[in-house]
Amino acid sequence: MPKPMMMPYKRHAIMCCGKSCGENLPLLNYLKDQVVAAGLVVGDPDAVRVNRAGCLGVCIEGPVMVVYPEGVWYCNLNQSAIDRIIEEHFRGGRVVEEFAFYKM
Repeated sequence: MPKPMMMPYKRHAIMCCGKSCGENLPLLNYLKDQVVAAGLVVGDPDAVRVNRAGCLGVCIEGPVMVVYPEGVWYCNLNQSAIDRIIEEHFRGGRVVEEFAFYKM
């Protein structure tokens, strides 16, 4: 039986959309839209896959997002924070320390 194929992504961003983080689907959709607008799609060397999680288990200061493979956890997210993470982390490779609370 053939194994599933995964499109090539440099990073995987998983945002909490659980009740404690405000069920923030509008912010998740903003993240998805901005990733596409930045051209971080399949074919770009910095492509980012965005998914939601029901709860990431760190409910203080949500919304929360984790970015792999770096294992960087971000909190207190809003549209401005997302814009900075896309530009500085996803494009520039630099963690946005102001919003990061854990790094592997």
